[in-house]
Amino acid sequence: MSKSMTHTTAPADGRGSALVTLDGRYHVLERIAAGGMGEVFRAHDAVLAREVAVKVLHRSLSGDQGFVERFRREARAAATLNHPNIVAVYDWGAVDGVYYMVMEYVHGRSVREVVNASGQLAPAQAAEIVVQTLEALEHAHEKGIVHRDLKPENMLLTTEGVVKLTDLGLARAFADAKATRAGQVTGTVQYLSPEQIRGEPADPRSDLYALGIVLFELLTGHLPFSGETPMAIAYQHLSGEVPAPSGFADVDPDLDAFVAAAVDKEREMRPESARVMRQDLEAITGHLPRARSLVSIVRDMPDSSRDGDRTAPRVAAITQQIALGTPARRGPWRRLAGIVLLLVTLGAGAWGVWAYVIPHTRPVPAVRGTSVDDATEQLTALGFQVRLEEGSFDEKVAKGSVLAIDPPVGTDLEAASIVTIVPSLGPAPVAVPAVTGLPLADAVAALRADGFEPVIRRTHHDTVAEDEVIEQAPADGKAPKGSKVTLTVSLGHAPVPVPDVVGEPQDAAEAALDAAGFTVIVRTAFSDDVDRGDVIKVAPAEGRKIDFESSVTITVSQGPERFPTPDLRGLTPAQAEARAEGLGLTVSFYYVPNSPQTLVISQDPAVGETVTAGDAILLFVA
Repeated sequence: MSKSMTHTTAPADGRGSALVTLDGRYHVLERIAAGGMGEVFRAHDAVLAREVAVKVLHRSLSGDQGFVERFRREARAAATLNHPNIVAVYDWGAVDGVYYMVMEYVHGRSVREVVNASGQLAPAQAAEIVVQTLEALEHAHEKGIVHRDLKPENMLLTTEGVVKLTDLGLARAFADAKATRAGQVTGTVQYLSPEQIRGEPADPRSDLYALGIVLFELLTGHLPFSGETPMAIAYQHLSGEVPAPSGFADVDPDLDAFVAAAVDKEREMRPESARVMRQDLEAITGHLPRARSLVSIVRDMPDSSRDGDRTAPRVAAITQQIALGTPARRGPWRRLAGIVLLLVTLGAGAWGVWAYVIPHTRPVPAVRGTSVDDATEQLTALGFQVRLEEGSFDEKVAKGSVLAIDPPVGTDLEAASIVTIVPSLGPAPVAVPAVTGLPLADAVAALRADGFEPVIRRTHHDTVAEDEVIEQAPADGKAPKGSKVTLTVSLGHAPVPVPDVVGEPQDAAEAALDAAGFTVIVRTAFSDDVDRGDVIKVAPAEGRKIDFESSVTITVSQGPERFPTPDLRGLTPAQAEARAEGLGLTVSFYYVPNSPQTLVISQDPAVGETVTAGDAILLFVA
């Protein structure tokens, strides 16, 4: 089926001279976003009569056959994703060399817009956004798709408070194409994982690192790393430590530990999957202070999409962005354009003389021992391009300082020449002490004595006592001094629900409670409804979760409070006494003189008379 792009007549309201139709089906209405890969337009699907979002890729990408093939492959993969937290992909194709993707149109705002409007979010709000994003990543990762460019701009928030993740798959195709053409790392440097900066393949844990940076930004209102150049920011990802969010906002310590684990420089130290990371965060959210709902935040933001806010220049600019190369009209400005062209030509010639005839060289400055940021600033100011190599350990040069530089100091280089910096990673790694099984205080003391910084994560455990270390990461081996060691510490046995024992016999109830790990306290009470010896009630109530090995009180029925006097005649004194006491009665005996005195022959009160538990019965023994 051939596809084409056509122009339609302008609408009567004068909001633009022309709108564009893709494939005779998608009527483009307005541009809603633009980025490194292309532009996003709101459009109307004439076939299914629904609003859609159309991403039109830059024409510069369509000339790369490798990218085109990757785009097709990734678009197919993205179309297989079916999850409420992922923007659905409906269609994709090409029109006159312009590649596009048709997606679900999301009514709402990007998380970037929300952060810009709010400054920072409450911990509960930030956690809810991240939990939903992790659910989307969990689904995508299970399908073998890694986002690679996760950031607030790619996270949309609907008016119903639902997070929608976009650009899955397309980000990978774009990154692969850029890397193939230029040998460069692509992505938004503020959120790139260390392994991506080093040029290593991204995996699901690279997305988790980026999401950890996003959570820091949501909690504090700013990014953890900043710098004048992307290189300076990239170096901080490689060598710096993400500060605790609590240093900038009122943040729960558990969230500090959660962020620290997500942004660990070693991907093996991060949560092993989006599912595990989500479960860790959900364990924290229960005790975060309540905050306004995401729905109210989005709905309270000014609506910039209303008709009154759409201006003619905006639509005109949109039309120019996706025009099909219509020849420009000749007009009275032709002579002026010729003059401008002449001036540009003369300027270009002068620049060529300056650039290629006059020598422009600078000596490489002595930057060894200075910080990488300062060295980068000096070299950039001299017109050099700076390339950052993987760091090396050194006992004398401090971590984060320049260990070596290539070419050597004093070498004369032309402007735009590449100067390679090798940063110091500080002293070499040392053995991490084994602290698993130790009390927390002893484990912390041992790690700090060897120069490590403990990070505490707590969880329940059925066999490890409270405040003892369940496991550590790294578990063994070596790590640089000053690095973090994550300790998983036991909170003791998880709370246990109280079994349903009401109405059960006392023996069975005690056995069930004992098996669940509780200490049983027995009380008695009269009951007209519950048989004697059965449980009337239990406290705390059935189903409620309480601490393991705590006390549970059961109330056991003594039967009705008033009852007929039992017949104790013909029993031995011992038998009669036992039976009476079993009913809550006390007995006294009168032994008839000159008789065998072996059996009860009479009683007072008489058989059948009403008595109360605790009453005394006089028994005549002969």
